[in-house]
Amino acid sequence: MKEKKPSKGAFILPSLFTISNLFFGFSSILFAESGKYSFACIFVFVAAIMDMLDGRIARLTGTESKFGAELDSLVDVVSFGVAPAFIFFHWGFSGAHLDLFLKRLGWAAAFIYVSCGALRLARFNIQKGIIDARYFIGVPIPIAAIFTISIILRFPHPLNSPLFSYIISMMVIFVSILMVSKIKYHSFKKSKLKKQKPYSFVIVIIVLFSGLIIAPSTVLLLFTSIYLIHPFIVKRNGKETVSSESGV
Repeated sequence: MKEKKPSKGAFILPSLFTISNLFFGFSSILFAESGKYSFACIFVFVAAIMDMLDGRIARLTGTESKFGAELDSLVDVVSFGVAPAFIFFHWGFSGAHLDLFLKRLGWAAAFIYVSCGALRLARFNIQKGIIDARYFIGVPIPIAAIFTISIILRFPHPLNSPLFSYIISMMVIFVSILMVSKIKYHSFKKSKLKKQKPYSFVIVIIVLFSGLIIAPSTVLLLFTSIYLIHPFIVKRNGKETVSSESGV
């Protein structure tokens, strides 16, 4: 019996979520240009949700395609590369009180972030299907974007201090380097936690959502920071193969 193929119209559905991702990423740039940084950051976060959904919908409906994968990567460069870097620079380094060196530092940090994000996605495109899905190689660009915007949400008004400018620049450069590193990060795509400890998994989700309601910026910054550093503190047993990411 032949497997029933999805209708042609079904292939449009994942692309609609991908274009929605682009819409929110592009809109966040417009909000940042007008100084509405909180709205800009929220739109990047919504874009990340759209990015998470498009790949899952494509797999559920059996409508994965090379076109969709390429479109997704191009959109991610805008939503999670250009948009966060643009917001970051205008939020923290466009003030008249900053000297020329600090403005150039912010410019350089933003450019490094965009460049590493593009390299991250290009590397992913040539590694599809040949690496273990349990892990990512380097930090996924949506996680790097959420980490960056969570700093901005946590400090909506940058401190009038050169030290603060240096610190946030180094943080952005650090996450940029992690994107193109060969460090393995859990993808949680084949996590056994849901099956082995469903009760614990539900508790974690409840705590996370409760924290997002009470103090969203703090919780986002905390969780993304833990994810960024966890390979450095978690001991791995035995040799493990490297992995890829889907829809990132």
